[in-house]
Order: sequence, then C-alpha cells, then structure tokens
Amino acid sequence: MSIRSADIVRPLGVIEEFLWLFDHSSPKQFCLVAEVDGHTTVPEWRSALDALQERHPMLSVCIDSTYNRVPHFRRVTGQPIPLRIINADTPWEREAEREIRTLFEPAKAPLARAVLIHQPEKSVIILVLHHSIGDGISSVFLLRDLLSALAGQSLERLEFPPSVDDLLDVKPRITSKPGVNFSYALAEHCIEKPVHVKSAMLSPQLTQKIQERARKESTTVHAALCAAITVAGREIDQSWCTKPVSIFSPVNIRGLLRLQDQCMDAFSKASTLVETQSAPNLWELARFISTSLAPFKKLEGNQPGFEAIYEAMSSDMSVEEGAQFNRAAFSEDVMVSNLGLVPYDSAFGKLDIKSVWAPVFLRGHDPEQTIGVATINGSLHLVHTSWTPMPGLLERIERKLAESLLPSLVET
Repeated sequence: MSIRSADIVRPLGVIEEFLWLFDHSSPKQFCLVAEVDGHTTVPEWRSALDALQERHPMLSVCIDSTYNRVPHFRRVTGQPIPLRIINADTPWEREAEREIRTLFEPAKAPLARAVLIHQPEKSVIILVLHHSIGDGISSVFLLRDLLSALAGQSLERLEFPPSVDDLLDVKPRITSKPGVNFSYALAEHCIEKPVHVKSAMLSPQLTQKIQERARKESTTVHAALCAAITVAGREIDQSWCTKPVSIFSPVNIRGLLRLQDQCMDAFSKASTLVETQSAPNLWELARFISTSLAPFKKLEGNQPGFEAIYEAMSSDMSVEEGAQFNRAAFSEDVMVSNLGLVPYDSAFGKLDIKSVWAPVFLRGHDPEQTIGVATINGSLHLVHTSWTPMPGLLERIERKLAESLLPSLVET
C-alpha cells in the first residue's frame, strides 16, 4: 500500500496552512509550561507521553508538502514524542527560550516535543507544539491528559480532528500547482536573535479583586489586562504615546464550533486599536476594549477574518509573500493570548499542578510583545515573550492593576 493512499489523512485547512507557511520565515511553535508537585520518575513521564500520543492523532503526523501545493497531514507511526531531560537547577524560562529558537521539521513527525526539568518530588514539564497541529487551548487539554496518564488513568483514543474549514462547510482549497519544498533560510536567520521569556504570578487576593472589579465595571479580566498593558507600555516606551497601540487578542472559537478537547487549531483573530487620546482611566479603557471584542463572541463576527485568510492562501503564496502577509496582517504591538481559567481541577491523584504558564510564542516581528495568560489555583499567571522586551513590563502591569483597585480597597 502506498504512503499517499494509506497515510495521507487530509489537506491542511487554511488556518493550518498559513501557520505552516509562516513557519518558513519565523518559528511558529509555542510552549506551555506547568509546575507539578508529587513523586514521579522519568520512565513514568515517558510512558505518559506515549499514552498522550496514542490519544491524540495530531501528535503522530508530519506535513507532506510534496503531495500537492496544498500541504497534507500524513500519519506516521513509530515516532515517539521527543523528551529532553534537564538538570533540576535550570530555570524553565531559559529552556522555553531555547525551544522557541529550535525549529521543527514539519516533514518529520511528530510535530510536538517535551522538556522535563525533573526532581523526584516536583517537576516542570514544557510541552512544545508546532502551531499547525494545535493552539494554546489544545495544550491545556494535552496537559490534563498527560497528567491523567501519569496518575494511572487510561486515555481513550480520539478521532482525527477536522479543520475549521470542514466545520464551517467551506469548499476545500484547490490548486493545480504541484507540491513544493520551501526553504527555511528566513526562519533560520530569524532564530539567530535571542528570545527573552519572563514570568509573573499575581496573588490569589489580587486576582480575586481584579475579577470582582471587572464584573462591577461591566468588563472582563482580559480587557482589564489589555488596558493595563497599554498604560504600562506607554510609561516604558514613549513611541506608544505618539501612535495608536494595536492589540491582538486570539479568540477561542471552540464553543462556537461545538468542539471539546481535540488537539487542533480552533481560534480566530481580534484586533483592537487604542488611540493616543484614549480614556486615561484603566477601567474606562477596559470597557472600550471589551466593546471592541464583543462581535467576536459570535461566529459571524469571526467570519471576515477567516475569509481574508482563505483568500490570501488561495494565491499559493511563496515564503517571501507569506512573510509579507504576516507582517501586514499580524504585526500588532502586543498579543495578549488569554487561555482563561484552566477548565479542570489541579489535582491528579497524588499529583498537583502548582502553576501553568502559556503560551510562550512569537509572531515574527522584532518590536512585538507577547503576554500569555492562564488562571489556575485562583492566580493569574503572566508570561512575557519578546525579542526586544519592554523592561519591567510585567511588574508595571501588576502595579497598574493594583492601583486601579485602590478606591475599592479603601471601601473594604
């Protein structure tokens, strides 16, 4: 039986394809980092990763770009998820920086890897995914399944996930052009630059105050974070004061598509422009940002962005054209990728998740700032990734949020 007839699973959807294409000019992998308490052994982590791979078919594919100009996922067996074991004294931020600068080879499976900073009674696990096979929410579910397997639970195998194109009943992208083997020269040049990763955890008390105040102000925690980032960034970088600040908010559309916990890409893009004469009050600014994101709570609000990507990919872009499109369409000053409240309990038998930091990710633009957000154990976890980081950004974000609460703190 030939590889093409037996192992080709399906063509990449347009979101998956543009992430594959952009990967040739700047790395499109991301990390989720989790601190886990409880006794484990390295062989147990190895077995759990194998079980995770068995559950999620996307963890056993490569991308075949020679089959057709529209790349296809190809199933590959016998290639376990690589696991790198690290000395326990190593800061996880340094390992995440290394992973962002380490390209995948999409023609080789799997498109996932893991790093384990191991001690007998506590560990840090770093899950790294090529963005074409999954998004930040996917990594949250992968962590759940990994720890479930580590705790001795059996995992049910899932079906190969559809693309968003399939779910929206969009006509498959068709081209008459032959397959390609694009160069990674631009991406290899890109990863020569050092990556900087820094984390911060807000206390449960401060997190609760922010959540309560956001409800009182008829806005969201995400919008409050975006507002605090804008205000803090303008104090650090004067160029943010002389021009509008653009904010990229990835939108989780799993609920709109009635999806559950598949490892796949199911996100859209929302962009907010904060003008120089914006409201000086953080909560007023948060309400403005929240209003700008409201249309994306419905599937119709996400349709124009999907159609723009579909149209762009239909032109069979080259690597250079893809890089230009990436700069034109995804070059906001800051991306705030908020994975929200981790949707499961932190305890897995004798194991306990202490912290989750995600996503660590870069879009491919020198001045960009990425803030990954996750909430677990009652605390907001922030991780800042950049090639050219704003110094002290996380500290100022926390300070701005705390200062915005002062009136309510006085009242209580």
